[in-house]
Amino acid sequence: MSGLAELQRDLQQHVLNGDAEIAAAVNGTDAVPVSTRLAVYSNAYRSRLAEALSDNMSHLRHVLGEEEFDTVANRYIDMYPSQVPSIRWFGHRLAEQLAASHRDRPWIAELARWEWALAASFDAQDAPAAGIESLAAVAPGEWGELRLEFHPSVQHLELNTNAQALFKALSEEQPAPEPAILDQPQSWLLWRQDLKTQYRSLEPAESAALAAVRDDGTFGEMCEALCDWHEADDVPLVAAGMLKRWIVEELIVRLA
Repeated sequence: MSGLAELQRDLQQHVLNGDAEIAAAVNGTDAVPVSTRLAVYSNAYRSRLAEALSDNMSHLRHVLGEEEFDTVANRYIDMYPSQVPSIRWFGHRLAEQLAASHRDRPWIAELARWEWALAASFDAQDAPAAGIESLAAVAPGEWGELRLEFHPSVQHLELNTNAQALFKALSEEQPAPEPAILDQPQSWLLWRQDLKTQYRSLEPAESAALAAVRDDGTFGEMCEALCDWHEADDVPLVAAGMLKRWIVEELIVRLA
């Protein structure tokens, strides 16, 4: 390993893990000792990671307050060092951490989960959506085994609190409702359409249908799931209506 590469490795280990091996290669003075010089890099790295979390979770920061958010961010940086080249994707386990650290306030973790999902939908890969004419290409005998490929931006969330209402109020600069646990879980659909992030709530039947067909399920399995919510004779028409809506909303990229 070259001298430069070794210095770069040692500096990285210091920034990431506090390893002091590089200290011998750094010149210090009485006014600016080695520890101070090295701290510039370590602190700048952590500050940039905390800034990335703040950018992706701005409403969470507002709800927690600056001081508590800084505590949360620093704990997350310690527990889950960045493992990806793009800082954009640093923070994917923050909601998981908050679910454990803020059990008495479950809306905190769900707000983080909601903000992360919205940002992930916006930044997801692009793919051409299937047109409504693709339905006509499905032969009558193929419907039962039909599988749907969804746009990479599509996400299906279930929230147990009013975190989405908190997010909406803060986004519109309106008074936020009191955080609360819902009487019944609420499912949400998120996706990107025409370069704009979209979302809407789902009724239980559509949520069950979406879950069935997104987990590599067939259209026939989707219809079976809908039988728990509708009369069997009504299911084909209901399922066809849902599929048509999903195509119009540009959720589907391919019918297989």
